[in-house]
Amino acid sequence: MSRTRSARPGRSSAQLLRLFFGSDIGGSWVLVVAVGAALLWANSPAGSSTYEAVWGHPTHLGGSTFSDFTTVRSWVNGGLMAVFFFVVGLEIGRERRTGELGDPRTAVVPVVGALGGMAGAGLVYAWFNHGTPGSSGWGIPMATDIAFALGALALLGRHVPPGLRLLLLTLAVADDIGSVLVLAVFYSGQAHLPALLGAGAVTAAMILLRRWTRLPAWPLLVLGVGLWLLLAAGGVEPALAGVVVGVLVPSAMAGSRRNPAELLEERVAPISAFVVLPLFALANAGITFHAGMLVPAGASKVFFGIAAARVVGKLAGITLACFVVVRLGLGRLPAGVLWSHVAGGAAVAGIGFTVPLLVAEQAFAHDPPLVVASELGLLVGSVAAFVVGAVLLVVVHRRMAVSIEESGGPGPDDGAPFIPW
Repeated sequence: MSRTRSARPGRSSAQLLRLFFGSDIGGSWVLVVAVGAALLWANSPAGSSTYEAVWGHPTHLGGSTFSDFTTVRSWVNGGLMAVFFFVVGLEIGRERRTGELGDPRTAVVPVVGALGGMAGAGLVYAWFNHGTPGSSGWGIPMATDIAFALGALALLGRHVPPGLRLLLLTLAVADDIGSVLVLAVFYSGQAHLPALLGAGAVTAAMILLRRWTRLPAWPLLVLGVGLWLLLAAGGVEPALAGVVVGVLVPSAMAGSRRNPAELLEERVAPISAFVVLPLFALANAGITFHAGMLVPAGASKVFFGIAAARVVGKLAGITLACFVVVRLGLGRLPAGVLWSHVAGGAAVAGIGFTVPLLVAEQAFAHDPPLVVASELGLLVGSVAAFVVGAVLLVVVHRRMAVSIEESGGPGPDDGAPFIPW
C-alpha cells in the first residue's frame, strides 16, 4: 500500500520525519543507502575482511532443524525476512478482498508472467553456458528480489501506476515461490519430506481456520511460527511462511471495529521497511570487487549469461507470457496499466540477489570462482535491469502525459492487446 504524501511548506521537522517514515519513498531511500553502505564496507581497505566476518559469523542454534542457518546472514535472510514477506502477504490479502486481485482474470496474469520470466531467464543463461563448466547454473537468474524490485518502483514514484506495483508484487511472490521450488528440487539434497508434509498440514489447518471469518489473528500467527519451523526443517526457504500467514490474516473479528489485517499492516510495515529491509541489504549487497574475477574457466560465460538473463530473459519472458494470457482472453491487466508499463515492470523484475545467490552456492558448491562470477553478474544485471525499467517507465509516463494534454482526454484503453509505445 503506497503511503506517499507530498510535503508542504511550513511543516515542522517532526511532521516531515513522520511523512518520511510513513512513505514508500522513505523506505526505498533507506534501502538504497544500505546497499551503498554494504558495497563501501565490503570494498574498503579494512572492510573487506570485517564485512564477511560480521555477516558470515557462524551460528549454532537449534541443532539439525536449523542446519541451513549457519551464519548471521542466513538468519537475516531466512528469519528476519519473514517479517517482510508477512507484510507482502497482508498486502496481497487486502487486494484479494477489496482490490484488483479479487478478479481471477487479473490475478492469473502475474502468475503466468512469473513462469515466463523464470523460463526466459533460464533459457538465456543456458544459451550462454551450454557445454561450459557453468552449465548447471541455469536456475541462478530466475528469481526476483521482491524487496529491491518494489523499492525500485517506489523510487520511480509517479511514473508507476498503482496497478503495476500490484502486478509486480504478485509476480515477484509467485516468482520467489517457483524459484525456491527449483532450488529445493534441482539443487538441494537436504529436503526433508516429513517436515514438508507437516508444513502442508499446518497450511491446510490455517486455511480451514480462516474460513471462520471472526477468528482472531493470534491463532494464525502462532501456527505461522510452526509453519516457519517446519519449512526450515524441510530445507525450503522458511521466510515464505510470512506470505502464507499474511494472506490468511482475517479482515474482521468478533467484538472489534478494527480490521485485524489492516491494523497489523500499519504496525508491521514500518518495521519491515526501516529495520528488516536495510539489514537485509546490508547483509547481502556487499560484493567485493577484485582483479581477475572473470579469469577462471567458465567465469566470464557465467557472468555474461546471468547479466543477460536478468535483463533480456526477464523482460522478454514476462512480457511475452503476460501478452499471450491476455490475448487468449484468459486474463486482463490491472486498470491503468499499459503494455509499455508491463515491459518496464518486467525489466525491474530482473533485480535479484538473495535466492539467486543461494542457487549459485548450491550449483557451484565445488567451484567458488563461479560463485564469485555469479555475484558480479547478479549485481551488474540487477543495476542494468533497473536502468532499463526506469527508462521505459519514465518515457511511457511522459508520452502519456503529452498525449492526454494534446487530446484533452485519457490515454489508451488499459489492458488492450497491443503494445502502445
